[in-house]
Amino acid sequence: MAASDSTPLGQAIEAFIALDAPPDEERDAAVRSLRVRGDIGAYVTEVPRRLDRFPNLTELSLGAGVAPTIVSTMTDGAIPETVTTLEVWTGGAPTRWPRGMVLPSVRRLQTDGPTTFTAQTFPNLEHAHLAPTKTSFEALLALPRLAALQLRTVPHPAPEIFEKIAHLPLVDLGLLGGRKITDLRGIELLPGLRRLRLQSLPVLTSIAALEGLEHLEELLILYCSRIEDIETVTKISSLGRFDAYGCTGIGLEALESFLDEHSAHRTHRRPETSTA
Repeated sequence: MAASDSTPLGQAIEAFIALDAPPDEERDAAVRSLRVRGDIGAYVTEVPRRLDRFPNLTELSLGAGVAPTIVSTMTDGAIPETVTTLEVWTGGAPTRWPRGMVLPSVRRLQTDGPTTFTAQTFPNLEHAHLAPTKTSFEALLALPRLAALQLRTVPHPAPEIFEKIAHLPLVDLGLLGGRKITDLRGIELLPGLRRLRLQSLPVLTSIAALEGLEHLEELLILYCSRIEDIETVTKISSLGRFDAYGCTGIGLEALESFLDEHSAHRTHRRPETSTA
């Protein structure tokens, strides 16, 4: 296991703790973040016992190098009540949370593969980054505190996707993959949205609906190369930051002055060539 604590100046220190290492009260009390991972070629198949020996643990990352069974065989009490951020990295393999399991302390959940759970599993979830199944997407819709949602696969086209999530208090949304999104019709139903990330949407051609977001402050577009109306970004008066990566051929070169004012990195600009 890799554990992190902080110095008095706030600088994180990382160290490794063997699964069978004896307890050390001073060391264990300093651990705030813990990453469980297996050796090369050896997967961790269940949550290590005695995680409760870390009384101040708030961030727990399972993986890389863990099998999906680390979730499916999880028992009550396996995740300490102090944990508010939980990550599961199975290399994209699907996971299913046990029926009846309740993790009320978890506020942030991130997984790299399809994951199935009910609203009762994470009743107080505020931030989710995942590829939802039909069951877990319905669960997300029932979470009243969900303010940040990053969908690794978008399960519905527009405007349906936005109609389904319109009742959530979202300020941060990511549409991060899939072939169902061709435009953003209906996104104006999310008036509280402050941050939006569009990524790996190969059939997205129009972002015109973004004009309807009066409070959007940050927009990030990655690997969306079929957008035909990129000039829309100049019409979002509230926008403070805009960046685009891997979006060749969508007309960014015509927005130089806008990009100079709004981009933090300018990596969308092609490098200049010099001649001898």
